[in-house]
Amino acid sequence: MLYGGGMPGNAPHVVGITGGSGSGKTTLAQALLGALPVDDAVVLPLDAYYHDLSHLNPNARRHQNFDVPDALDWELFETDMRTLRGGDRIDRPIYDFASHTRQHGSLSVEPRPLVIAEGLLLLCHAGIRALIDTSVFLDADDQTAVERRVARDRRERARRPEDIRTQFARDVRPMFERYVWPTRRWATLTLSGTAPVTHNVEYMLKALGRDSTIGGLGDAFKK
Repeated sequence: MLYGGGMPGNAPHVVGITGGSGSGKTTLAQALLGALPVDDAVVLPLDAYYHDLSHLNPNARRHQNFDVPDALDWELFETDMRTLRGGDRIDRPIYDFASHTRQHGSLSVEPRPLVIAEGLLLLCHAGIRALIDTSVFLDADDQTAVERRVARDRRERARRPEDIRTQFARDVRPMFERYVWPTRRWATLTLSGTAPVTHNVEYMLKALGRDSTIGGLGDAFKK
């Protein structure tokens, strides 16, 4: 059994969820969180660790490539992951994608038996890979990925569809092929990003040694 739930005394089990933009990483992470008992798991999004670009003017920020490893604060992310694995609380950064800046303040994250780390470039960093016990690569076709990206960025980041599609063609897809797709070889599991989220969560629960016949899985399973 990889993960039986319930601390204390045991180091948290770290699950890493990665894949291309629009593959369903955040949806799967939240669905897995919702399928487990309250206080049994916590999500740590790599997206919160982008470098602060407040020193650049707004136009320059928009033209940055956010799909390369150098766009992220790996040192802080690794430090926070190690702290959670050690059973201690962290105060993670809060990133605003509308302005491409790190916000004042932080979000307190308590350690839990299961830590779910998720992000586009998660498996690119050897130090992070060493901290992950079970990793999942989500694979999705380009059409699905673009549609999801447009919907998300319009809803959450106040961006125009034409700008989103331009960025996808210019940065997202080429960087996926260069940096993200090659990390598939390090994944414990490869799952379809277009499969029902219920299917993928059931599969992961079994892989983690949990009873997959949990009832009342919450709103995350209705997506």
